[in-house]
Amino acid sequence: MQEESPQNELQKAYEARAKGNEGMARVLARRAAGLAVRYHLLVKNKVVPVMSLNAILHDESIRNLLPHETHAALERLCTRVNPQYQLPFEEDLLVDSQMIIDTLL
Repeated sequence: MQEESPQNELQKAYEARAKGNEGMARVLARRAAGLAVRYHLLVKNKVVPVMSLNAILHDESIRNLLPHETHAALERLCTRVNPQYQLPFEEDLLVDSQMIIDTLL
C-alpha cells in the first residue's frame, strides 16, 4: 500500500473537520506533518527514520535536523488533549501542519 502525501492527509483533515470530527482532523494533521518530516529527511539527509509518524514528530534528534521555525508547531502537534478533548492553546493544528508542509517541502 502506498503512503499518502502530506497534502492529501491534510485535505482529509479539513474534510473531517467539516464533518464535525475534530479528533480525526487532529490525527490527520499529525499524520500530514509526520509525512512531511519523513519526506524532508529522505530528500535532504538521505535518511528515512524507521519509526511511526507519531514517533517522528516526538523525536528530539529528528527535530534538531529541521528548521527552527517548525519546532513550536511540532510541539503543539505533540500535545495531548485533556479529558474533555481540548487542547491547552488556541492555535489551529491544521494551520500548524500546513506551515510544516510548506516549510519542509
